[in-house]
Amino acid sequence: MKLSAEFIFETETAEKIYQAVLPELNDNFSERSKIGLSLEDSNHLVLAVKAEDAVSLRSALNTWFRLIQIAQEVLEVTSEAR
Repeated sequence: MKLSAEFIFETETAEKIYQAVLPELNDNFSERSKIGLSLEDSNHLVLAVKAEDAVSLRSALNTWFRLIQIAQEVLEVTSEAR
């Protein structure tokens, strides 16, 4: 893999987001990119993406940013409903 990017999301809901998006790692979105997702600690979610080219990197990042954003939004809506 030629390109890589790593992002750390600091949030109190990192563990819940991790559990929500973890099943998506089983889906192989692209042959040209690899995704790593881990918890640094209970408040830090780490997303690592490696890709063969810029298009694959951008596509993978857009997909995973959106998945993480959706998980966060669902957690916010469900906590407000309580």
